[in-house]
Amino acid sequence: MTRFGVEEEYFFLDPDSLAPAAAADRAKRTLADAAHPGAFTSEFLTCQLEYATSPLHTVGEARAQLTAARTAAAEFAAGEDCILGPVSTPFGTGDAHVSPSTRYREIARWLAEIAGGHHVCGCHVHVEIEDPEERVRALNRLRPWLPALLSLAGNSPFWHSRVTGFRSWRTVMMRRLPTMGCPPMFRDHAHYRRHLDQLIRLGASPDAASLAWAARLSDHYPTVEVRVFDTQLDPEDTLLLAALVRAILVADDLAVLPLDTDLLDATLWMAAREGLNAALIDPVTGEASSARMLIQDLLMLVQPHLEEAGDDDFVRERMAFVRSEGTGADRQLAALHAGGVPGLAALLGGRSGHSSHAA
Repeated sequence: MTRFGVEEEYFFLDPDSLAPAAAADRAKRTLADAAHPGAFTSEFLTCQLEYATSPLHTVGEARAQLTAARTAAAEFAAGEDCILGPVSTPFGTGDAHVSPSTRYREIARWLAEIAGGHHVCGCHVHVEIEDPEERVRALNRLRPWLPALLSLAGNSPFWHSRVTGFRSWRTVMMRRLPTMGCPPMFRDHAHYRRHLDQLIRLGASPDAASLAWAARLSDHYPTVEVRVFDTQLDPEDTLLLAALVRAILVADDLAVLPLDTDLLDATLWMAAREGLNAALIDPVTGEASSARMLIQDLLMLVQPHLEEAGDDDFVRERMAFVRSEGTGADRQLAALHAGGVPGLAALLGGRSGHSSHAA
């Protein structure tokens, strides 16, 4: 069975304002000793924490690791008078200090004024494909499905204590980077490497690890790395995305059109704006379609691969939940509408009415 892995980035948030709070350095030191697989690391800002699973074979293994990691991180946050925020942009404004590492300081200099407001957390899914040429073919096969996948994954509707009107404001924030968006089509692995090397020589990416395409080949592992997703509100949402990505990437019988990159970039924007209500382009026919219809079509196209991995029942059940309750962004917006900031804090794991700054 094809192995996969997941990386999730989280915010530490003040429980009253839901503004970012600097706690990641202490969290990394504390959680590094936790007795579970995977690894916690710091992220770009001191209010961010990353967790990466070990290589996985099944959704069940992923569920166990992600749930244990989130539980450990949330317990640490409670001891710091914070809450763990599994969101891709915070509701409030706060800490924007760059984590103390040489690499992050170099990236901050490259980002210039962007660095101080780069409050974005993502979810990355790696799928192992040993042959480099097949990795490139799989990346080409995945690229026209990226907008439909993003329509499922929006979980960042807020910015500076306001409703943005977008399901994935993180996507908008990331578009400030020179290599953000859909990757181009590649003829082969050598073409991919030449393209990447030229971007680095131009200064459009500091290094291969900073390439910000919505999907790319990993520079460290024999994997396709899908980076289009927001951090997910619930680990079950992360598992849904991981199962779908793996099914697409192993489906060498899945025929797609070589759609133009600018068309796919435009529909990525629409998916970030409208979520499951977005109008997108069908990767098979090239015709306009709805995100909801494309997801249904995708499920039928990759069903044999979902069944082979044992993911079919889970994917159908979780998709039914998302159709009923909405994406993470929809659920966040509903919580804010129903209960204000305390209601949103309760959804994210805080305590409604809690005040850490009482006189």
